[in-house]
Amino acid sequence: MKKQLGASDAFFPIPATLVVSGSGNEANIITIVWIGIVSSTPPTIGISLYKERHSLELIMKTGEFTVNIASADLVKETDYCGMVSGKKTNKFNDTGFTPIQGTVVKSPIIKECPYNMECKVVGKMEMGDWILVLGEIVETHIDDDKIIETMGKYKIDISKVNPLTYCAGIREYWQLGEKVGDAFRVGKQLNLSLKSHL
Repeated sequence: MKKQLGASDAFFPIPATLVVSGSGNEANIITIVWIGIVSSTPPTIGISLYKERHSLELIMKTGEFTVNIASADLVKETDYCGMVSGKKTNKFNDTGFTPIQGTVVKSPIIKECPYNMECKVVGKMEMGDWILVLGEIVETHIDDDKIIETMGKYKIDISKVNPLTYCAGIREYWQLGEKVGDAFRVGKQLNLSLKSHL
């Protein structure tokens, strides 16, 4: 039996990300959990911000931003960046985060976050009190100790990234558990067993 909950924004898990907009002394950090990949070709991410946000103003002014994946040990700093306005405080100073200049956009990436994406705005859409911003991912960065090299190819070691996740609706932060399968491979087991019954 299922229990109906009505229209809800409960959705989980979602990466708890730190989005940086602006540059220099104007650079600001905001916690964004309304986020997701919307295209692979070109790689594009969507972030949703409340209309009155200072960060949205900076993103629209510059046409760029960075997305920084927080690890679970940065839960306090990540939560803080979503609770205070960048108009009133410098969140880099408050959290101790280190801004590092990216290679394509002027908005900095956050050194303490293990995975970072540089993005250029390619579109926006109004949705109620929110603005969905689409950003083409033009460069990515990862800590050297968070990758595995196999036969000349690099793979992100998710266990070492240890991404912080957010459970919307219930307002809780969680970290990931263990790997349960390889995408586009584990399902083949079911496909093969189906064929054996035909």
